[in-house]
Amino acid sequence: MSELFIEFICEEIPARMQKDAISHMAKFLSASLVNLGLLDLSSANHPKTAIGPRHMAVGLSSVIKEQADKFIEKRGPKIDAPKQAIDGFCKSIGISSSQLVQKNTDKGVFHFAELIEKGRDIESIIPEIIFKLVSEFPWPKSQRWGTSKLSWVRPLHQINVVLDGNLLRGNLDLGGGMNIDYTNVGYGHSFYHSHGFEISSFDSYVSKMREMDVLVDFDERKSSILNSALELAKQKGLQLRSDKVLLDEVCGLVECPNVLCGKIDQKFMVLPDEVLVTSMRVHQKYFALENKNGRIQPYFLLVANRKPNEQTDAVIIRGNERVLRARLSDALFFWESDCAKSLETYREKLNSIMFYKGLGQLSNKVDRMEKLAALIATFIPGCSKTDASKAAGLSKSDLVTGMVGEFPELQGVMGSYYASVQAVAASQVLAIRDHYLPKGAADRLPETLEGVAVSMADKIDTLVGFFGANVRPTGSKDPFALRRAALGILRMIDERAIQIPLDKIFIKAAALYGFKKVDDKLAIFITERLKVRMRDNGSPHDVVSAAIIDADIHNLHGQIQRVKALENMLGTPAGVKLLEGWRRAANMIFAETEKVKGKVNTSHSFFEFIDEIGVDENLCEFQAEKKLLKAVKALPDDVGETQKQICATIEQFSSLYYPITEFFETVKVNDDNEKIRNNRLNLLATVCSKIQLLADFEKIEK
Repeated sequence: MSELFIEFICEEIPARMQKDAISHMAKFLSASLVNLGLLDLSSANHPKTAIGPRHMAVGLSSVIKEQADKFIEKRGPKIDAPKQAIDGFCKSIGISSSQLVQKNTDKGVFHFAELIEKGRDIESIIPEIIFKLVSEFPWPKSQRWGTSKLSWVRPLHQINVVLDGNLLRGNLDLGGGMNIDYTNVGYGHSFYHSHGFEISSFDSYVSKMREMDVLVDFDERKSSILNSALELAKQKGLQLRSDKVLLDEVCGLVECPNVLCGKIDQKFMVLPDEVLVTSMRVHQKYFALENKNGRIQPYFLLVANRKPNEQTDAVIIRGNERVLRARLSDALFFWESDCAKSLETYREKLNSIMFYKGLGQLSNKVDRMEKLAALIATFIPGCSKTDASKAAGLSKSDLVTGMVGEFPELQGVMGSYYASVQAVAASQVLAIRDHYLPKGAADRLPETLEGVAVSMADKIDTLVGFFGANVRPTGSKDPFALRRAALGILRMIDERAIQIPLDKIFIKAAALYGFKKVDDKLAIFITERLKVRMRDNGSPHDVVSAAIIDADIHNLHGQIQRVKALENMLGTPAGVKLLEGWRRAANMIFAETEKVKGKVNTSHSFFEFIDEIGVDENLCEFQAEKKLLKAVKALPDDVGETQKQICATIEQFSSLYYPITEFFETVKVNDDNEKIRNNRLNLLATVCSKIQLLADFEKIEK
């Protein structure tokens, strides 16, 4: 078996693209070799990969140098075909008629040509694979340079291709008269090394690159940065503020990481921690240090792309301190200027910002949110209606401040700081801070009940508005994050156990917009998102479909509890008995509906059947009929709201199993007397309709 090494060297690849790029390259090369019979699957190891700002390398072991010969059988004309047809077939595949064999098939006896296709060697195939890899590479953005026709993320300078330690000769035709010949020469850090080295294998390449001051292994580079940062923090008696996203980004920006520590002027420490961190993180890619209480301290860590050198390091640190000082001076100016005005003053400026065409200005949205938050608060025990309404009114004010103009990601956060400076009530401060939460499936929920009310008001206003304007998610496109807004509402209802009539809230929201009614598709959209969420959380799809009623958003918390209760109870003897009893009764009803009503009951509506015929206790001849009717009448008409109540109701309903069983064992449903037969069918319909209060058992597949 052989080892194949391929490396692309180009100008700096954006950090955010590197992981996906090297993953695609490794998978493409592996799959291509496997499909061509050039990779031994029985002994092949996972591809080895290395990725950095300027280097993409893949190493594959267990590579086969030559394809196996293939036996090919081609069918020609029938044996009684004209000689001209037979000669034409032989000419097309380059053999004489004497080499043909005759074989019997279902359609008669035919001439066949049996050929051996010689396998190709890997040297002739690799250039084709590399061309296809480059020409079809799924870069989010790519470019052409010079006269080239092929594109790449950045200008491509060199391609190294090595097979068993030797150069595999070939070239990549970029088009427009531009070619890149394959080489086997690697290059280290351009600041320190001008000469290359001969590449013999993937492992030796990684080792030699390390000697030449480039860590091409992503994980090694990441560990080097993290360990150095932790050690510097420890030396200061502090700790590194965790930031995995920034760590990955910085890892994609440097090849020779050298972590250095700089100082922050004390005058800037009056800024909120979020401002300090964002100023350092967004533009400068610095890491923050904090004390044991989580407060930011006057130090930052930067990652230089050079070898450690005391004199050079000092120059780098001073330069970065000077740059950060300018950044923080701007932030301090914004902070002081913003604090000089009240949030109410900023609120007045919201009328200059359009929320969405046809949906008014941002000031109109805030006015609506005030009323919605007050209404929502009445359905959340312990939530202050006044505080929720006031927080909603101030929640968007920071959007017109200087700080949020500079750092949009701090919206909400800065509003809470400005509210705190202006002695706004603590519950309102926290509600302003958290009203954008949750921002995703894994994000935290608002800390306070008032925050929940304001967050729900914001998301409900957005959903009702966009659906009312006929702007809905389509396929994978959701530019206004309406699915995320719906998920946020559902998470708060579920995780905070909020029983809220969304239908009534939506009607109020629509009225505030001036809409005549709520878009009918919105309720369906919400229940569909709920189904997706429940399935993603592990609930069986059939149970979810059975328990959640499409477009019924009056009490989603109750429906969520119903899913959980039904899922739990169907695994118990009581749940199994209930399902079995329902099926026996339902199957009889479905089979007899056409006979009784003169049509097929496609809706399987038990209530429709009952309304038409009615139950007559006087027609119950057998004791089993009377027991079943009595048992049905004894059952509650309300399922309950909590999971515990619903479970108790299911347990109570499961008692129907025994009278249903006795009914079928002792009573003949299809009695010769039509009135008695219809009455018995109606009794079973009554049983089914009662059980359907729990869920649509017809959708249960178990």
